[in-house]
Amino acid sequence: MSSGLDWHLSYGVSNKAGVKKLGLVAGWQRGAPLWQGERWRLALRHELELAFWHVPQAKNMIEAGYSPFLRLERPLSGSSQFFAEASIGVRLLSHTRISPDHTLSTAFQFTDQLGMGYQWGPQGRSTLGLRFQHISNARIKRPNPGINFTQIYYRHRF
Repeated sequence: MSSGLDWHLSYGVSNKAGVKKLGLVAGWQRGAPLWQGERWRLALRHELELAFWHVPQAKNMIEAGYSPFLRLERPLSGSSQFFAEASIGVRLLSHTRISPDHTLSTAFQFTDQLGMGYQWGPQGRSTLGLRFQHISNARIKRPNPGINFTQIYYRHRF
């Protein structure tokens, strides 16, 4: 797997206050797998994200963050593969209110993500994925209501 830079766009829908987000992500993957089995391998991927949140009941937000992903990959025919991924990362939000009765308490947040996807094309350059993301402050300050997003993304490696 190449360690070159790739880009992806993500779109997410929240479980709270009608919040939606659109993100631009720059990512790269460690060249060699962390572990290689007969049919599966474990890879480490890094992502930097800048996202815009559309917040209907409050001021729109900007999110910036970093997430390291562990990816369990199952190579298929050619350069295609199926994968499952998990991450714990950090985020910084431009502000914290997402509705008149919902505030995230702190601008600094943690993010837990679980996802899966399929990669295909010459040298596996295209990826389509689905992720579940939970953002909260890990009880740095209370209340800690958090927010969840279901996201879909498309990635292309140049």
